[in-house]
Amino acid sequence: RNSLYSTERCRVFQCDLTKDDLLENIPADSVDVVTLIFVLSAIHPDKMHLVLRNIYKVLKPGKCVLFRDYGLYDHAMLRFKSGSKLGENFYVRQDGTRSYFFTTEFLSQLFKAEGYEEVVNEYMHRETVNRKEDLRIPRVFLQSKFQKPFSK
Repeated sequence: RNSLYSTERCRVFQCDLTKDDLLENIPADSVDVVTLIFVLSAIHPDKMHLVLRNIYKVLKPGKCVLFRDYGLYDHAMLRFKSGSKLGENFYVRQDGTRSYFFTTEFLSQLFKAEGYEEVVNEYMHRETVNRKEDLRIPRVFLQSKFQKPFSK
């Protein structure tokens, strides 16, 4: 154990955001910011709302969720073979992990259904360059910010 580690400043725990209640480890309305960076894409679309509902309980009113994940038609999506498709915009990789590719409309609807307000929700187009292979790969991500309203 690190002598500088303080449970008053940082509490470490493991949980399944689709099943475990965050309130067992985090007080209600106590979190300033939540980052969902390539998190929701790995969760089954039918369970994504459970994650957002769980986070909502611990997020302070007026505070936000920062989101970045795969966007529809990202290069990673286009590389999947037809047998890898599990559902609309939802695929399984060879290692068994899953990946969902978001649209702004789907994400907005998902967050708003759980009570969040949309602040920013936009596609980010980037290019990955492999100089050794002289490849330029177009990437599409969704970068968004949603906040818990001050009053419901």
